[in-house]
Amino acid sequence: MRYEYLIAARHLRARKKRSLSVVTWLAVMGVALGVAAVVGGFSVTTGFEQAFREKVLGVTAHVFVRDYGLRFTEYREIEQRIRRVPGVIATSPMTFNEAMLSGRGGTTGAVVKGIRPAQAAEVLAVDDYMIEGHLQDLALPSRDAIESIVLGGELARKLAVHAGDLITLVSPLESLDPDQWKGQSGAPSTRPFRVIGVFSAGFHEYDARLAYLEMSVAQRFFGSGDAVLGIEVAVERPLEAGEVARRVRAALGEDSYSVLDWRRQNRNLFASLTYQRIAILLVLSVMVVLASCLVACMLIVLVLERTRDIAILKAMGARDDGILRIFVLEGMAMAVMGTVLGLIGAYALCEGLLANGIALDPKVYGIARLPVVFEPLDYAMAAGGALIITFVATLIPALRGARFPPVDGLRETHG
Repeated sequence: MRYEYLIAARHLRARKKRSLSVVTWLAVMGVALGVAAVVGGFSVTTGFEQAFREKVLGVTAHVFVRDYGLRFTEYREIEQRIRRVPGVIATSPMTFNEAMLSGRGGTTGAVVKGIRPAQAAEVLAVDDYMIEGHLQDLALPSRDAIESIVLGGELARKLAVHAGDLITLVSPLESLDPDQWKGQSGAPSTRPFRVIGVFSAGFHEYDARLAYLEMSVAQRFFGSGDAVLGIEVAVERPLEAGEVARRVRAALGEDSYSVLDWRRQNRNLFASLTYQRIAILLVLSVMVVLASCLVACMLIVLVLERTRDIAILKAMGARDDGILRIFVLEGMAMAVMGTVLGLIGAYALCEGLLANGIALDPKVYGIARLPVVFEPLDYAMAAGGALIITFVATLIPALRGARFPPVDGLRETHG
């Protein structure tokens, strides 16, 4: 074993100065707390990103294709062309209209999405979030001439309705077909609908604003004729939706249609999550920097305490890089010990949050519980960052100790 390792280990075990031992453990615990904080920040921000991604992909298609014009009527042909693109597994046309819904609890605004239930089930995961009824029931024929509608859970709560109750749907426009527009304004379209299902995606924006109709029913009610807003597309690998979107765009002709993957459809949401993640990690990283400064201070004290030892080692032939290595090893030993303790503490803390959970206000955060995700890469990044920061901090006192003139140390010994 090289002498540097032996001397570094002996210095760390020495108990000549009790205050020095206390400072050593304070430095270790500082690194541990800093690492635990960074890992916790990584776990929570990663959890938020994954939770929002799952919620968004539950009610949003992987890729969305729409015409630049007002009337998208050739969607059947476009669907066939999209299905031939590698990576695409299903398509579903849809309409999207704003309306007012009225129930026992009052009146509120909503967006009504027209879908074909059988096709939508292959593209969206709404069926997994149904808490009353089934999305497929939208396709069943009406028994009493009253069409069916599916509501978001928060929307149903505002209207004070459940499956089987009636609501009134109000459209402010008599028709959305430009060919039928007139100079005189017509009365808003109103019609009763029966609630046959309620879903809860866990994402407040969707649960409080979204309702589903069968597509042909929506087209008749809103007067859009045979036009749709766009085509929703499901791909084999959602995380590679951007690449599939590029293939779809190339297959349909560049600039012929708008083709957006789920990230671009929700660009503002995921951009804000990224900025929050960076801000949180920068703030928490300050704890690691402060802990590394404590390690550096401890090494400075150690250098001052060991000036005679340094002089004797140099007189015996030790090189500057050997002395440098001794103090770097001492600093990194504290960093490694603190990092390991921090990782263990962070894992215990995160597992405790995973097991018990912390309730959140979905109106504020969009989700009901604090998401904490165990991601090995996050732990590795936090550990690597802490070790690099501490290594940089140890270089200054280590260089000072390595460059210490041996004559000064020997003069102090004989003086």
